[in-house]
Amino acid sequence: MSKDLLLNLISIVKEKSKIDDEILNYLNSIFSENAERILETIKRGITKYHIDKRVIWTAMGDNSEHIIYPKIFCSCQDFYLNVVIERKRDFCKHILAQIICEVLNNYDEKDLSYDEFRNLFKDELDTFSNPKS
Repeated sequence: MSKDLLLNLISIVKEKSKIDDEILNYLNSIFSENAERILETIKRGITKYHIDKRVIWTAMGDNSEHIIYPKIFCSCQDFYLNVVIERKRDFCKHILAQIICEVLNNYDEKDLSYDEFRNLFKDELDTFSNPKS
């Protein structure tokens, strides 16, 4: 079901080519948080990193960038708590913002070596390899 919701979002955004009231209403219907939070995430910025022939997406959070695997995973606490643990929903605002920005071609692009990426996201990556018990 969640995949269908995301595919429908992609279709609507492609059709409209901009964020309008229909898209905001759709976001409010599929995301238990307010669509305004998704717009705030878009304004903070989405980045597509090219790292040694790989692509990694990130969304700027309040204090750090969150790593995103499109339509699948986000490294933010909200995703961990509300998607993985409590299963309240299937995605977070960062995943929705990334999808919208990718469709609208509204994101930054940067090339990095793996070492540069590792240094930039050291804390975020360490969380994956050393989860707190």
